[in-house]
Amino acid sequence: MLLKRMIALLMLTAVSAVACAPQFQSQDSSSEATVVTATLSTRAALPETAGLALGPARTEASGDPTPTRVPCPMNTSGPALNYEIEATLDWPARTLEARQQVSYRNETGRTLREIVFSVPANHEPDQFRLTRVTLADGRPLSDYELAGERLTVPLLERLHAHCAVGLVLEFDLALPALEGGYSTGSTGYRLGYWGYSERQVNLGLWLPLVAAYAAGEGWITPRHHAVGEQTALPAADFVLELAVEGASDKLRVAGPGVVRQPDDGIWRFELTGAREITLSISEAFQMLSTLTTSDVAVELYYFDNPQAASALNAPRHALLTAADALALYEELFGPYPYPRVVVVQGDFPDGMEFSGLVFVGDAWFKIWGGGVAEWLTVITAHEIAHQWWYAQVGSDQGRHPYLDEALSIYCELLFFERYYPENLDWWWDFRVRQYEPAGYVDAAAYDFYSVRDYINAIYLRGALMIEALRDDLGDEVFLAWLRQYAGQGRGRIMTPADLWSLLPDSQYRATEATRRAYLRQPDILPDLPAVSEIP
Repeated sequence: MLLKRMIALLMLTAVSAVACAPQFQSQDSSSEATVVTATLSTRAALPETAGLALGPARTEASGDPTPTRVPCPMNTSGPALNYEIEATLDWPARTLEARQQVSYRNETGRTLREIVFSVPANHEPDQFRLTRVTLADGRPLSDYELAGERLTVPLLERLHAHCAVGLVLEFDLALPALEGGYSTGSTGYRLGYWGYSERQVNLGLWLPLVAAYAAGEGWITPRHHAVGEQTALPAADFVLELAVEGASDKLRVAGPGVVRQPDDGIWRFELTGAREITLSISEAFQMLSTLTTSDVAVELYYFDNPQAASALNAPRHALLTAADALALYEELFGPYPYPRVVVVQGDFPDGMEFSGLVFVGDAWFKIWGGGVAEWLTVITAHEIAHQWWYAQVGSDQGRHPYLDEALSIYCELLFFERYYPENLDWWWDFRVRQYEPAGYVDAAAYDFYSVRDYINAIYLRGALMIEALRDDLGDEVFLAWLRQYAGQGRGRIMTPADLWSLLPDSQYRATEATRRAYLRQPDILPDLPAVSEIP
């Protein structure tokens, strides 16, 4: 069935990758960060608008010369990176076969001899099998190398700057079973966004995805680590058609972007400017939906809980929390780019962010006690924040996790400030103070072998640092800074220098004490004199 449907697959439009931070090497994290006790006070509710502007930020000259243009083998108009995938899921067997066409335009500023993919599904043996690689015109490529999560595909001709190439990958997938919410194996474990439980199949980070490229460093394929996330993916457009065989007519497929069903058992998703495309599939899903004030559809896919006194209350609370959070973050940081956001009750702990879709752990639905000051509220608001700090504004999550996690946890506080200011002290006590967090906020995920230590440093001290920065700058400048970062980072992979360089010199200097208290490397912009050196 898959091959017949794939015969008519058209060549995709030309596309490109985005440069990002260099590959991280583990650093010594044995030294302790200075622990600072912040004075936290209840603020007034956030202003209703945040359309504020910063002063002129410093500018930095690019070190890359403008490359000479040469004749290109493909049309160079259209999106930079484009995927078109057709996949068939054998529901009883929990296996997939897929054909993926990739169109990639070279915007690295260098001539390329190869294209490199990140293949998270090959983290464990016997889950990913690459069967064929060709150019879009059908010429076979046989000397590719798949080593762990890195796939290197040499090209038959050099790919010059601003030129594009089309590749076709055919592969099979065998989903791992989830044990206690994790997909486990000989080389570690992952949360259950990749795998299947008794009632759910999750396809997260399941596709081979073109790696980001950094000038002077090359292709970035972060190594897997048991703590934190380690993706660094350029934004791309996706068209995915999924056929499911052997399932009942109760099957629902939760996925992001524009969705339609061209036929029974077939779902088609279109998603633009995304880091990846993720699905969750179940015969037991129920669905609730609502609209935000900006007409974004919020859809919640959940499981019935007959043991709950009022089974529908927890899903409704999660749905309304997601809608409120989305409306607030749009106001503060700029528009959400899709017509829908999808929230899925996941059969694994905590939550997980993807482009246009987030998981909220099953446990938070089950233990919800009917109030606002609970984990279900906190995690839902946090995961929605990742639609800005990850999905829109990308980063190297393994090397610079605070760029998405510290900002997302602080968005929880902004959520409570706007909607439930009476619970601010509860949030600080429940989320931060009780753990007495320590550690450097700018540590890498690779520095940690304890999830608790990682959360304490990156999330919790991250929230303390951002609160201190807000005090340093004042509310108006602080919110304008984050909004400008969201705007400039949309569709890109950002670094700490990108964030901090948006502050004008005087405001950057005003944050020096905070940076020295929380960061291992506080002089993010070393060419700027320290405050003590200014006459």
